[in-house]
Amino acid sequence: MKVLHVLEYSRPNISGYSLRSDAIIRHQRQIGIVTQQLTSQRYQDFTELTESVEGVEYQRTQASTSILSKIPFINYLHHINFLAKRIEKAVVEGKPDLIQTHSPMFNALAAIKVGKKYNIPVTYEVRALWEDAAVDTGKTKEGSFKYKMIKAIEQRAFEKADAVSCICEGLKADLIKRGIPQDKLFVTPNAVDINNFQPLHQRDPELAQTFKLSGKKVIAFIGTFFKYEGLHYAISAMKEITKTRKDIHLLLVGAGNELANLQQQVSDQGLAEFVTFVGRVPFAEVSRYYSLADLMVFPRESIRLTELVTPLKPLESMAQYKPVIASDIGGHKELIEDNKTGFLFPADNSSALATKVLEVIDNTSLLTEISEQGLTFVREERNWLNTAKQYLPVYERLI
Repeated sequence: MKVLHVLEYSRPNISGYSLRSDAIIRHQRQIGIVTQQLTSQRYQDFTELTESVEGVEYQRTQASTSILSKIPFINYLHHINFLAKRIEKAVVEGKPDLIQTHSPMFNALAAIKVGKKYNIPVTYEVRALWEDAAVDTGKTKEGSFKYKMIKAIEQRAFEKADAVSCICEGLKADLIKRGIPQDKLFVTPNAVDINNFQPLHQRDPELAQTFKLSGKKVIAFIGTFFKYEGLHYAISAMKEITKTRKDIHLLLVGAGNELANLQQQVSDQGLAEFVTFVGRVPFAEVSRYYSLADLMVFPRESIRLTELVTPLKPLESMAQYKPVIASDIGGHKELIEDNKTGFLFPADNSSALATKVLEVIDNTSLLTEISEQGLTFVREERNWLNTAKQYLPVYERLI
């Protein structure tokens, strides 16, 4: 069986999207699926039209130079038609048995055109609802004309694809409400490659010295600073925490479009002594920064996007033997059982976060127990091999 994956981004880009795609491809290969990979014209960070990244070969799509790509709304249709031509070329050359597309919906609609022409089944993996993501990034407002148009376009992708995989139960439930037949849907959950993570029991001494963390309890976040990550709640919680504790420190590793706002908040609240911004770090160095944390914090806001979609980072933290504390949004509750595999606090409530941190941060035996149970959860349930196996029966039925 040969499957063509059509992706928005890929390695060597480092993002949750790219890492998930890479893991799916590698583990599908482990169970005997032959894969072919193509990125859309939205990904332009390449030097060759065919690139090999650690043994996985990616075919690239050059950007369109047409004026149609610049015209609002018309550019959607042009994007689909332009990508369809590139997919057709990959199909003719590679002769896949099935096309597996991944968010956003343009990839699915382009592949569906090709699949219909060559009688090849097409599956679509939805990782987030595009209209909700556009709201969070400020590109549109819920209920606007653009919002409704994007939703209608993605609805067409759901209806025309032969099967739709969802990265979590929240998305599946939402699609059922939108009228997509349940027997057309299957769940391919986020997971971790347990071979890439080693349980961490000791702090990296060099980094601890660099950031002056000796004798301090460290709450950490490692990821991209999007607004919906709710890091402003973590900073506000630190304002509460520092009223009674001067030995607790917040370490923020990464960057993103909220960085300037977060830095300004720290300055305005006089927390520079208690909050450190590390910036982006090389992928190979990430585990060193995990080692500094006593507690990983994920204070995501409660919005449609986060209620429906599960993140990767809490699972990665569990794989590193780190206890997690997270807001009680739907996406987190699919991953974290309160007081068993992590801790939950009421979303959008910095005081509740501060209270929970102070409640557990000194309870070493409890944190160890939570870390053990989180590690067992990802090793036995949320590993990529288990996720890869979810695709196989669907592929076999469609082919």
